[in-house]
Amino acid sequence: MADMPRNRHGLIPMLVAIRVTAERRRREAERQAAAGKGDGETPEAPKKRKERGWFG
Repeated sequence: MADMPRNRHGLIPMLVAIRVTAERRRREAERQAAAGKGDGETPEAPKKRKERGWFG
């Protein structure tokens, strides 16, 4: 895991930091994909995920 946060102590804060980082990257990728389409089309709605608790 190259994306391991450095200044975290304990397993739970580390897992939370990894999840937040992944979510930010996913949202940024969606934003760039929507901006790339920008030819007057409305971007299709992303498939809604079923949330199953804290870790996914």
